Amino acid sequence: MATGPSRGGAAFRKPSQGDARGFRPLGFLGEVVSELRKAVWPTREETTRLTWVVLIVAALVGAILGIYDFTLARTLTKYIILP
Repeated sequence: MATGPSRGGAAFRKPSQGDARGFRPLGFLGEVVSELRKAVWPTREETTRLTWVVLIVAALVGAILGIYDFTLARTLTKYIILP
């Protein structure tokens, strides 16, 4: 059973001496570059294949939504809005 007020599960702490120097943009950018070098990047073939998959799925979803929209608009116009 907790004795103090709940802080939403987040751990709050006071800055230590190591944190006292503040935010260093160049150090941050160095860490970003270091992490990006560790990433496994897709090959050109994977990128091309997955791009086509995304385009095809987007086109199919767009067509399905377009058909639903057309059908609903036509039905509402014909039977409900302008009887």
